[in-house]
Amino acid sequence: MRVKDYELRLILPDCDFSSEKVNAIVTLPQDISEVFPYLNRLFRGLHYIHDKKVLTINICNRLVTLRPKEIAIPKLSDEKEAKELAEEIIRIINETYENRDKIEPDYTTPKELKSSDITKLLPNTNCKECGERTCFAFAYKLLRRETTIRRCQPLFSGKYEDKRIAVIDLLTSYGYEV
Repeated sequence: MRVKDYELRLILPDCDFSSEKVNAIVTLPQDISEVFPYLNRLFRGLHYIHDKKVLTINICNRLVTLRPKEIAIPKLSDEKEAKELAEEIIRIINETYENRDKIEPDYTTPKELKSSDITKLLPNTNCKECGERTCFAFAYKLLRRETTIRRCQPLFSGKYEDKRIAVIDLLTSYGYEV
């Protein structure tokens, strides 16, 4: 299973026709689902359904969804960027497949990240410095990618270094940019 050829198609986001970003669908001539458990291990899959053969991972700083004969890449600037990312993702898929005997496959799906998981790791001062009324409200917006962890000023004050490390590890393991 070595991916050599592909077809690239650009599409506008469903909801936002004013967006300057495009999405790409990469159609492949062969089924790549055999490599999903290995990619799931390497990239800490965000969502993997083995039976349905669907894997979403954070790869090249994008949430990329892989299906047996398709790769969906969101939020691209143009066709050139889409082609570059498609080729990089295919390179990673091929390299992972070639090295699969050295990688333990992971068939599991991580549990869903919840606001309460994030809140437990915040300073819980409800200081409002982030612009939210409570740490839980901040965590909810963080989960929905409507804010960034850097808005939590107490977390970066030095007093909460252990919590900062823990929450950043948690967020990055779920594919959030920090």
